[in-house]
This record gives sequence, structure tokens and C-alpha cells, in this order.
Amino acid sequence: MATACHTTFVSWNFTQPKGPMTTVPATPDELRSRLIAALTQTPGQFATDLARAVGAHKSVVNPLLYGDERFVRTDESKPRWFLAQDAALAPSIGTGSVSTARTEPVVAVDDDGDEEEPLSEERLQRFRKAATTPRRAAPLHVADDANPLALYDWQRGALERWRDNGRRGIIDAVTGAGKTRLAVAAIAEHVRAGGRCVVLVPTIVLLHQWVEVLQSSLGGVSVGRVGDGYDDTLDDAPVLVAVVASARSRAFLLRGAPGLLVVDECHRSASERNQEALDERFEYRLGLSATHERLDNAHETVLLPYFGRVVATLGYERAIDDGVISSVRVAFVGVNFTPEERARYEKIVFDLKAMKRTLVRTYGCRKGPFSLFLDDVLRLIRTGPMKASMAANRWLTLWREKRELLAETPAKLGAITAFAPAIDDADRTLLFTQSIASANHIADELAPCGFGVSAHHSQLSTDEREEIMASFARGDTRVLASVQTLEEGVDVPDADLAIIVASSKQRRQMIQRMGRIMRRKSDGRDARFIILYVKGTDEDPRLGAHELFVDELLSVAREADLFEIEQAAALRTFLDPHRL
Repeated sequence: MATACHTTFVSWNFTQPKGPMTTVPATPDELRSRLIAALTQTPGQFATDLARAVGAHKSVVNPLLYGDERFVRTDESKPRWFLAQDAALAPSIGTGSVSTARTEPVVAVDDDGDEEEPLSEERLQRFRKAATTPRRAAPLHVADDANPLALYDWQRGALERWRDNGRRGIIDAVTGAGKTRLAVAAIAEHVRAGGRCVVLVPTIVLLHQWVEVLQSSLGGVSVGRVGDGYDDTLDDAPVLVAVVASARSRAFLLRGAPGLLVVDECHRSASERNQEALDERFEYRLGLSATHERLDNAHETVLLPYFGRVVATLGYERAIDDGVISSVRVAFVGVNFTPEERARYEKIVFDLKAMKRTLVRTYGCRKGPFSLFLDDVLRLIRTGPMKASMAANRWLTLWREKRELLAETPAKLGAITAFAPAIDDADRTLLFTQSIASANHIADELAPCGFGVSAHHSQLSTDEREEIMASFARGDTRVLASVQTLEEGVDVPDADLAIIVASSKQRRQMIQRMGRIMRRKSDGRDARFIILYVKGTDEDPRLGAHELFVDELLSVAREADLFEIEQAAALRTFLDPHRL
């Protein structure tokens, strides 16, 4: 199978990064000579110590060690280095055997460039989980006069608590559990009582999805639109669905009728501009979200003052136990950087650490959490003084380079190709990555495998994306490689396998990805996840990456395990959708 991307080899300039180290030799040959001298004098050194001994950063030393057969290393989690002629010394120094394999050192580097501790078996064991109970059967709910929309018990309970709170409040429930149907029940009740309703949605895709659901559920009630070229009013229809960006500049006239404002993905309505659409004239208010909390704390300053409080929550554990969403299996699959990629990655991380220190200490950026630091970086780029703007732009460029390096490494493309039989076993598959280039490469790589595959991203027109989704719904396209465009507000209930090619630092984004495939399947099959990561990087879950999301995923998974790319057959068995 022809590959769709090419490895980028970096030509290194051997100059010293800023810091307390001594002058670095001008050429790689001189640096190799210093490494040979250091290992001749003291065999069995770690790469960090060698870098210090020769006066260079580890990102410069590593490609020389891994790319030259004169240097060998032990197979310990944190390798020690020897000259090939001294390999026999390794057993007397420690427990590791010597290897000449050119793989990456199994030591993580976090966002600030600090090394993590080597992995322990106890640390790895948390990623291995065997099923102890059978899958939950789907609950049977039949529509009747008392429950015309066949609501689940949790939905009926949540609505009751919302009514008890004066028909105000936020309902937090995991994606796929049925928040939309719950809201439809509230809207139907409100319209029957003579009220008018506006539903705020964040995207045009959701605008049309909501209109379709409401028209099919409200029994002939007229439903209008605001956004995407539509400009209906409550005089035209008692129920409107409005894109929040269009609603910010409109006044919806209730003309004395009681008003209900339903806000889908309500966390997004708390931004500085979107909160302008939270109209105080609506007496009744219902916010819907998978998690309403925001890192900028606007849930405390905007959402809760407007909606009153969170009246009901539904987490993954109860939703799975109640049979509302699918059970889960998750496979963690690690791949290796090439020595050249490893060296480039470590150089980027080193430079990011230095740039972040400057942005925090000199230009006042908040150190964390990450979303606040990123907000400050973007603010400096837009409105900061020239030097501050240049420093912020340099950090952002490096950060994007790191994300692209992690997303587009050929090792991940190779792994996805190895997964082709498991992908073919699935009904439909979603692959989530961080760059459009990566999504296109994945689609090209999988195209010859015999199942329809498309990339789905923002550079495609609305019509193109709609046609791709229609093909996905028909089953003509069975695999979508997505860049964020499927993470919020796109209904893909038939997908049962997700491959996380590039993880996100935002827990909300990872939860949205999780929710895209956890809707209940008609045959009761498990939702299945493959989380791809580059070992020893800040996306390696074994080293603490995405800890909150990983903990949440593992806590509800029926089964979980760690795999290497060479274990494609075992992975396929683990993911078999028909296995109980």
C-alpha cells in the first residue's frame, strides 16, 4: 500500500541553546568524539548526563546516540549508553541487556521539558482491565399517553427537578444520553400552555438538526429558523431555532406570551460575545451540556447566574448501568518516534519551555491552566507590544509544530494501516486528529483498503461536508477522519469505533469525542476506542497525559489493555464487536 506522507528529516544546526552549558562543538563529528571520550572514561551513562558532559542539550545528543552503531544502550526503561566495544560491561553495571535497536528512550518529557520517572509495572497495570459483568440490556420504554416521547427514567426525573426549580436550570448529561429529547418534552409542554420558545445552538449543523427533530416531534407545530440565511420571528412560528451568533443581535418579541429559552451546548453561550444572546426577558430557561464548567470560570459568572443552578446530572457510570449508552472497551496503542523525530520533538519542547518562561515572567501570561495561558498568548499576538507579540507568536508556532509532529508521524499512519482489519470489522469508524494534513493523509492511506473513507474538516464546503455525512449515514462511507468538525453538534449514532490519532489537552474535547460513539447500538455492541500515542511524549497516557479524561474513561470501561503496533491481530480480537 502506498503511503500518503513523507518523513521530514531535520538538518540540525549544532549551536547551544540558551542556558548555563558550555560551548557546543561546531560539527557533529566533534560532538561524537566527545561522546566517545565520555563513554570510554565512564561507560553506562544516561543521555542526560552525557549531554551535560559534552556541553550540549539532550535534543542534540540523542540523534547522534541513536543514529550511530558505535553507541549501544540497555533495554531498561531509562536506557544507559555504552560504546559497542564495551557492551559486555552492561550486565555488571545493572540489570538491562544491551540493544542496538534505534527506538526512543522510554522517558517522558512534559510541556515544561521536565523528565518523568521511568514506568513501573504498577503504573501500567491501571490500563489493564478485564470484563467482570455482562453488558447491560437496553431498557424498554414504550410511548404512551403518560410518556408520549418514551423518555428514559433519568430524563423524566431531570425534567421534574427542572420544573421544581421554577423551570430554570442546567442539565449536565453525557453525550448520547438523550438531552435533546428531554428538551423537546419541555418545549412541547410549554407550547401547549401557550408559550413561545427559542432554542439557541452553536452551529449551523445543529440548527437544521434541531428543526428536523422538533418538526417530527411537535405534531404540526410550526418551527422557524434564525441563521444560515433564515430570519424568522416568533410571529412566524411559536418555536424558533437560532444560531447563537445570529441571535446576539436580535430581540425576540414574546408579545406577552411566556418565554422559554433552551440553550444547547450552553457552556459555549458564556463567551464574551455569546452571552449577549442570553435574553433576560425569557422567564423560563433550560441549559443543556455534557459539562457546563469552563476553565475561564464563566460558568460561575455567567451561566449559573442566568440559569439558576444545575438541576440534574447524568455521568457515564449511571448512563451505562442504566443501559442508556453503550458499554466501553478501550485499547491504548503506543508507537515510537524515529531518532530524527525524537530529536526534533525534544528541541521543540526545550524551546517551548524557554518561551513560556519569558511569556509568564516578562509579559504577564498566566502560567496555567493551559487554556488561560493560551488565551493570554493569543491576546498578546493581537494587541500586545511588538516584542511581546513576537514572543507569543513564536511560542504559538512552536506549539503548533509540536502538535503536527505528534499527529503526522509516519508511525501513526503505519499503525492505522495495521488496524485496517479491525476497522473493517466495525460498522462505522471515526478517527480524530489535530491537523487537516493528518486527516487527508489518513484518508489517502486507508483508501485502498476496500471500505469507503473520507476526511471531514473545515476546509471543505458545507455542501461537501453534508454529502460526506449523508454517505456515512448510508454506509457507503464507513470511515471518517475528522479535525474537530465532528466533536460537537454532529449526530453520528451508528459509529461504534473511534481512533484517537492525536489527543487534545482539553478534557471537554476528549469527552465530546468519547460521546460521538457511545450512543446505544441497536444490537447492543460495545463502543470501542483506540487511543494512539507516541511513547515518551506529553501525549503518553502511561506518563500522566490527559489524566482526568483517561481516569474517567478507565473508570467506566468494561475492558482495557495496552498494545504494541506489532500486536495488530491481538488488538483485532480485543476489539471484535461481536465478542461478549
